[in-house]
Amino acid sequence: MNQSTNRPGLVVILAFVAALAGRFVLTRIGLDVPILDDVRVPLYIGLLLCLMLESHRMGPRAATGTWCVLPILGLFGYQLLSVTWAPSHAVTGPMSGDIAATAFLVVVYLVMARWDSEHVTRVTLCCFHAAAWVYLLAASTGRGHAPGGRWAALGGGPNVFVRVMILGVLTSLYLYIRSGDRLRWLVPIPGFLFGAIASGSRGGMAALAVTAGVALLAIRPRPRWDRLARPAGLLLVLSVVLAVTAGPTIAGFVQSRFVEATVGQGYTSDRDVLFAWALRLFWQHPLIGTGLNGFHAIADLGEGERYVHNLPLSVAAEGGFAGLTLLGLAWFGLWRAYARTPRALRTPEARTAAYCGIFIGATCLFSGDYFDARLMWILLVLAAIRSVPQRSGAVDSRVIRRTGKVSTPEAG
Repeated sequence: MNQSTNRPGLVVILAFVAALAGRFVLTRIGLDVPILDDVRVPLYIGLLLCLMLESHRMGPRAATGTWCVLPILGLFGYQLLSVTWAPSHAVTGPMSGDIAATAFLVVVYLVMARWDSEHVTRVTLCCFHAAAWVYLLAASTGRGHAPGGRWAALGGGPNVFVRVMILGVLTSLYLYIRSGDRLRWLVPIPGFLFGAIASGSRGGMAALAVTAGVALLAIRPRPRWDRLARPAGLLLVLSVVLAVTAGPTIAGFVQSRFVEATVGQGYTSDRDVLFAWALRLFWQHPLIGTGLNGFHAIADLGEGERYVHNLPLSVAAEGGFAGLTLLGLAWFGLWRAYARTPRALRTPEARTAAYCGIFIGATCLFSGDYFDARLMWILLVLAAIRSVPQRSGAVDSRVIRRTGKVSTPEAG
């Protein structure tokens, strides 16, 4: 059978929609449907059924790095177990559901990555690029903006919007490289960066800087001006045109948000208070933490500050040293699996997924809760796991014999 006919189809698109939709509720668009109000219920059921229906087309495959998911699931399991020592007045149900939902998505992407990692990663990256266009166009109409003029769209907040915009930038670069340096794929980048700045998310811009720094250290490029001149010139011209035409619409907002509030007044959106509380709870409960949602129950800072907005500090406060160890093992396992991937399998798709995952991970240092980290886990899993078709091709056989790390579906 032709290899392309064995590739996952609709399930990849549905998985992307389920992952991106997050906790979207129908009440945001004026609908109130019991049980189905949380779109995760119908989406996850549909995703599971779709995966089961397509599973018969899975060919015999070997895969590298599948073990990296075990530490991630171990972390999730520990977090769910911490419900048993959470404060009696802590509301743990919704957060437990979020962690279970994240684990479900990670397992779904594990299955799809073992099936055909390159195809799944390519389609997922293209979906992120398309989503960035949809979010940018929706926000440019002026609808869905957050208070203060911060750009947002489709029911998500500014911190969600900036993530989609920067993922649009990274996938534009991926499509440019994959297409053989066709300049048209670079055209959206100034627009996506404009949207990221208009979101007012300082954490998102800091995460972009972190990702760029990691990329420069990893790639250590040697400048080739003959190849950089055309794309750099195009981006410069487009950026100038965009700044002149659309810049005045957000100039005052950028001045007040980034310059006056951040630099002049040192405004941190109370992140310093949240981080200090998390550290305090960690020192008070250093071994196993306060338990799931213990931060909100003990700190009692109000409904607007229900979580720490920093993934490691949140794990430290609610999971203690044991939770931090599991988080570190999960990250180390993903890095180790990616680093041990044979170079023949380290495709542009895998590299782009890695940088996208690093970016989302960096944003988790400034915003979001456990469920908001789902895209980080998904993208890093796609970067770490590489499937190898079981065929007579010399390259695949050499990879399997040389690494000895490829596990067959039968062996797990």
